Amino acid sequence: MTLSASLDVIPRSRIALAEESGAYIDEDMAASAKSLHTLRSHNNPFISCLPPEILVDIFTYTVEETCNSLGAMIATHVCRHWRQVALECPTLWTYIDCVRARWLAILLERSKGAALIVIYSLPHVLERCAEQILSQLPRIKVLRLCSFSFDADRIVDCLSSQPAPFLQKFRLGVIDGPHPHITDTIFQGQAPQLRSVELFQCIFSWTLFIFSGLRTLDVRRVGFASCPTLLQLLSALKRMPGLEQLTLDLLPQSENTQLFHEVSLARLKSIALHGLTIHTAISLFSHLLLPGDVKITLDLAPPESPESFHDLFSAMYKDPDKSLPVIQAMRAEFAYGLFDLQFSTSTAFKSEYFWDPCHGDIPLSIKFQCQEFSIEPTIVFDVCRIVPHRKIQHLFVSSRSLDPLEHFWRTGSTVLPELESMHLSVSTPIGSFIDALQSGDMQGSDIAYPSLRDLRFDHLSFGCDEPGYLQAILMMRAERGVGINKLQLEMCRNLTGDKVQLLRDVVADVDWDGHEEDLLNGGWGCTCVSCTVLNWDSIIPVDSTSI
Repeated sequence: MTLSASLDVIPRSRIALAEESGAYIDEDMAASAKSLHTLRSHNNPFISCLPPEILVDIFTYTVEETCNSLGAMIATHVCRHWRQVALECPTLWTYIDCVRARWLAILLERSKGAALIVIYSLPHVLERCAEQILSQLPRIKVLRLCSFSFDADRIVDCLSSQPAPFLQKFRLGVIDGPHPHITDTIFQGQAPQLRSVELFQCIFSWTLFIFSGLRTLDVRRVGFASCPTLLQLLSALKRMPGLEQLTLDLLPQSENTQLFHEVSLARLKSIALHGLTIHTAISLFSHLLLPGDVKITLDLAPPESPESFHDLFSAMYKDPDKSLPVIQAMRAEFAYGLFDLQFSTSTAFKSEYFWDPCHGDIPLSIKFQCQEFSIEPTIVFDVCRIVPHRKIQHLFVSSRSLDPLEHFWRTGSTVLPELESMHLSVSTPIGSFIDALQSGDMQGSDIAYPSLRDLRFDHLSFGCDEPGYLQAILMMRAERGVGINKLQLEMCRNLTGDKVQLLRDVVADVDWDGHEEDLLNGGWGCTCVSCTVLNWDSIIPVDSTSI
């Protein structure tokens, strides 16, 4: 999920948006006509004479399920009784989701003075009805808008034309181009019930009055002009003691904050920070008093050294003896210059997306964007060592461009003695991992990953001899009482039925998806060292006469 998608911002051409919107409307009209035909064909005195209070409940449920008052139009064409009941219930007409101008006037009239929920995620539709819908600002309680950049200033002017006494949730996203300036005049400075603010590509001041008393603050891609100093950010957070959700995609300017007092956010449930350096994150967390169970999601610049992690965790968890969630699983991914790391209280990761501040099972997520060759892969375990309250039993490692060496796996065995299951998804041969599963030393006095019982491989490219080699190692572990109980194989390359049978001779439970791909016979070719040399020689034969 991109930031644009999270704010209902769709970066497409206006023509494409119009065509897509038209298709949706045609589908809705066809469905409405079909529903109307069904209702008429089943019309009987019982349906026509249902008590008004029951009809209102039915109509309200339908509108709330579709989140659009246009669905209530169907009821007005069934019979006179239904039409009268629907027209006399203003709340049926308060859900306005990308409604075009010709229908908007009808909904505004029928909703009378009831509070409105307004959502315009299609900029070209908002462009034509901005003044009409925002003229109702004094009775809007939920307002979510997506605007083209060339139209954003006009939208902001409309937002500043009247107070918003009932507004509770406000979202404004802008597609590309110059960012609009939000000043103290927005809502004429009067939005006393505002509890949620989400801004995407907007320029504003962190001293805005509307920031006071918020429970949700989500600010993304604001540009350098709106990046606050650390003092300004802390001052703004101090005015939000009831804050529950905080998401910031910005780079605060570092400065001396030693004399600034701590800010208590006792109700905070999740905090997600994107674009900070570890130094800035340390400075920020050192001034925040957070609940022990707060979910923390960090997308940081590359770390200067592993030691900086210690300072970061010390700032986030000031009292390591305090009751905190027990970390049971860890997930690391190396892919195309990115390094991602997650810690979870659950051994089953439910999300493929790492920077997810609202994910219930991930209390701590750290992501770094850096060149893979500039970091040592064992940094995964350097971070793991300082995670408080850890009892990691599950490890997921994914690599698309980096080959974790045997040193990486042996380090993991030292740091994760209680590891019970491991999930590997790597595009390179796993000989280094298989080597690490052997004895810890030459005398065999120690076994790597002694608690490991469950292995899962997906999208692996096995080397030619690796299935047989893996069988021998697993047999050795079984003889020493630390065998693997379950082995899962999914979408693995250079793996055939006879090779899987070798593993079934050792492991009682082998779950194989049946995917066979013998790379030596018409595939991409085996990626192990010996076959790579062989394949290369077959492409460029050596001419002995030229030597």
